[in-house]
Amino acid sequence: MIHSLFLINSSGDIFLEKHWKSVVSRSVCDYFFEAQERATEAENVPPVIPTPHHYLLSVYRHKIFFVAVIQTEVPPLFVIEFLHRVVDTFQYWYSGISHTGPFAQ
Repeated sequence: MIHSLFLINSSGDIFLEKHWKSVVSRSVCDYFFEAQERATEAENVPPVIPTPHHYLLSVYRHKIFFVAVIQTEVPPLFVIEFLHRVVDTFQYWYSGISHTGPFAQ
């Protein structure tokens, strides 16, 4: 399923990464950055980006990209829905701490 998760801010900095099965190099995000450069707006980055050895699935919420890296083809909506739930969980956890943080609405 998901091998790695990268959180990327609007400046293009990877500020958090989590690996489950094996460590996936940050260089896999270069494919994401290329797609981001081609997009006219942050919301226009394709949610599924195929690479030679991985698939990158992403959501953009609260000015942060949540990028999941998978190695086998899986239903993309399943992974995208999971990423949205991760964002919702972060928002729930951190909204009580600071209302001016990245997840404030």
